[in-house]
Amino acid sequence: MKLKIKELREEYGLTQKELAQKLSNVQRNVSNWENGASEPDCETILKIAELFGVSIDELFGRSFSPEPVRLDTESDYALLRTLRKLTPAQKSAVKNLIDAFTDNAGSGVHNA
Repeated sequence: MKLKIKELREEYGLTQKELAQKLSNVQRNVSNWENGASEPDCETILKIAELFGVSIDELFGRSFSPEPVRLDTESDYALLRTLRKLTPAQKSAVKNLIDAFTDNAGSGVHNA
């Protein structure tokens, strides 16, 4: 089964060599994973999923979410790509900001 490593690597703007370095691996292995000649071991699969902020299912090209995410516009896709690049701390800050907006949305409170 071919993993979505190349797609994610390119989305993040990384070369094969840069990805290999981040995974404490070698470029040849990344190339082999991307062309389906070999697959990373379980530990490396976990590292790749964590690095790109995706689930293992997503890494394998599977989507089992009970409620599919609707991305209707290119700006939705661009936002998702940007969010995937954030650190966990940055993602938490963005979530808090979104929560603040949505908590105030129904109250009629508008802070300028």
